[in-house]
Amino acid sequence: MTFRSVALAALVAAAKVTAQDAIINVTSDVSTRSLIPDIYGYSVEPIWVNDYISTPMAANLLGIIADVTGKPPPIRVGGNTADQTYIHDTLSTGNDSVAIPGLTNAKLFNITAGWYESWADYFPEGTDIIYTLNLAVNDSAWANAVAEAEAVHAALGDKLVMFELGNEIDHFINKGWRDPSWSVAAYTQQFRNLTGQITSSAWYATADGKPKFQAGVFADPPWVPDQQDEVDNFSIANLTQDGEGGIVERPEDREIIGSYATHLYPQSTCDTARWLRMRLDLLSNHTVLWLNVSQYAPQAAAADKAGAPLVMGETNSVSCSGKSGISDTFGAALWGVDYVLMGASIGIQKTYFHLGAQSEYSAFTPQPYELKNESVQAGIRANWYGHYFVAKVAAAGQDEELGIAALPGANSSELSGYAVYAGTSGSGEEQKELRKLVFLDMGVWNGTQGLGNNATLSATDGAVFSEGERPAATLRVSTPWCAGTNVTVTRLTGPGTNAKSGVAVAGVMFNSKTGEKLSEETVEVLSVGTDGTLEFGLTRAEGVLLEVGSTNCTGGVPTTDTSGAAGKGVAFWTGLVVVVISCMVILGT
Repeated sequence: MTFRSVALAALVAAAKVTAQDAIINVTSDVSTRSLIPDIYGYSVEPIWVNDYISTPMAANLLGIIADVTGKPPPIRVGGNTADQTYIHDTLSTGNDSVAIPGLTNAKLFNITAGWYESWADYFPEGTDIIYTLNLAVNDSAWANAVAEAEAVHAALGDKLVMFELGNEIDHFINKGWRDPSWSVAAYTQQFRNLTGQITSSAWYATADGKPKFQAGVFADPPWVPDQQDEVDNFSIANLTQDGEGGIVERPEDREIIGSYATHLYPQSTCDTARWLRMRLDLLSNHTVLWLNVSQYAPQAAAADKAGAPLVMGETNSVSCSGKSGISDTFGAALWGVDYVLMGASIGIQKTYFHLGAQSEYSAFTPQPYELKNESVQAGIRANWYGHYFVAKVAAAGQDEELGIAALPGANSSELSGYAVYAGTSGSGEEQKELRKLVFLDMGVWNGTQGLGNNATLSATDGAVFSEGERPAATLRVSTPWCAGTNVTVTRLTGPGTNAKSGVAVAGVMFNSKTGEKLSEETVEVLSVGTDGTLEFGLTRAEGVLLEVGSTNCTGGVPTTDTSGAAGKGVAFWTGLVVVVISCMVILGT
């Protein structure tokens, strides 16, 4: 038995009854950050684009999100092979693209302009696309990158909202693409050279909706030395001189930068040291996530000062293509929700989850394939449901802007909470109205159900299962909502943290082959008690979204619009007058 197994077994045996009380007082006098409809996006490795556009699955899933939020998820075409991409007039193979020597071990990706045209109309209408140019090869004055830029814009038009110049440029020394003098100063000089060529070109001058540039694109976490591939000074704070100079010293550069990007993978299979630290219970842990994400708060502040938002331009659970048993579980779905909302609360405007058609962390895979002596089918994985849940959190009403704040009273390893406010204008001053609450039980419950999914591998993160009854908590929250207001409840559920199937949002599952909904949603409805108090249940390893419409009250009677529950199965709960969370965890013997 491993040390981890011993520790978990001892914990289960020792903890018969655990009680945790915390006061949660939700008010409107909090500082919020923007919560936009397309907060959750995808980054697609260039060599795998052909697979994703070969079936309607990806388009269907992205369209489902757009139906909820009103805006399709943003797409970034980029990754390691972006800096190995070369554009040619024609290819000897007679097609539009070829990975050499092959897809799973590509060192070179040759394309023609026709490759861009092949996927230009695939994504749902209104999808914002970012394309990563090859910055690695800097001979011939970046002629290849300049040609890529013109060709991709000719195919995509105003769907192309930004270019990136290179992928994870803070690894260029380690990869042998730059010498040890490579730094933010050298990058800034080369950024200005290449962007200057693009913006002065004839096609750019006549383009409608001229694409901007996503700057930075750094891989290494600023405060985690053992995850840094080389010694350098790359960070958004250094690049922008804390938002007051550097790459934005010149007004013309500030004007063309649409956002700044960093990357993050909290776990990794890339080397032995990090392999030994991979654990599902560490991924699905709010405190561990905070330690990872909070290091980007200064980077977000620097980006804001520099005039453009910070985005997490590429991310996922485990780098080097993921780890089945961790990346493809319900725990990863809960982690994804917490991650995206936490990032938004500190100023990370968007988060792009990386996709590879044969990667273990991908939320959905378009084609069947063979991997590690197993046959994997096309389909949807558990982590996709996290995106669908986030879409419901980020969906705003007409002409409504949302803001988000983390709840200090729901902040522990096993509990996470967020408040979402609707912004309106009145008397020249911004007014914030509490519109939604999100609570995530991040505690681990490893069950024996839902462990299989033919769209992923059969691996598990250990063979130790939770014993006894699955814990459940009663949460009691004080809000500014009027007594009697109806609150709709949407739950993100699964058989256990380790489950790979059986996951649902409001009881809805999706067809694994087509992405279509298999049923209508069932939504609970709570009623706010006196003094604005709510009471509801939360199971170990579960997410809940509480939402109201307008909460204007007339004579103490709420005028909340609950029309969103029309046509759905509805169950009514009643709120009680309590202002604490009482978490009573009962474990079997």
